[in-house]
Amino acid sequence: MTRDILLAVEMEADPAAITDALTTKEGLSSFWTPDVVAEPEAGTEARFGFAGAPVPLVLRVDRIDPGREVVWTEPRNFPNWDDTTITWSLGDGAEPGSTKVLFKQIGFPDAQAEWEFASVAYVWATVLERLKLLAETGRAEPALG
Repeated sequence: MTRDILLAVEMEADPAAITDALTTKEGLSSFWTPDVVAEPEAGTEARFGFAGAPVPLVLRVDRIDPGREVVWTEPRNFPNWDDTTITWSLGDGAEPGSTKVLFKQIGFPDAQAEWEFASVAYVWATVLERLKLLAETGRAEPALG
């Protein structure tokens, strides 16, 4: 068995702008961490550095469907993230010009301590909040450094 994180938020922003934030170095460094190496192309790898992390997080960019979905998998050894998949699904919001963002990270091992798993979920909620801030206001405030 595995555990999954599922978060959702509606943003007053165009799905194309959200896709750009999720796929470009400039976008990712504006809401997640300033230490990013990324290209907006499927088949590439994105690298994220975090203060205090034992190694950088390296994610394979599996799919970019502009305005609809971005999918990453974790092919390298980041603690407890082996074989997880991260999906950002974008859909029409309730109001014209708004976008529903559904975040999923699936495949965490059941053996991972509950506190650690809950901490990762909290961090993702913070990251999603910063993505919303960037998408709606253009203000860059990375969640992590």
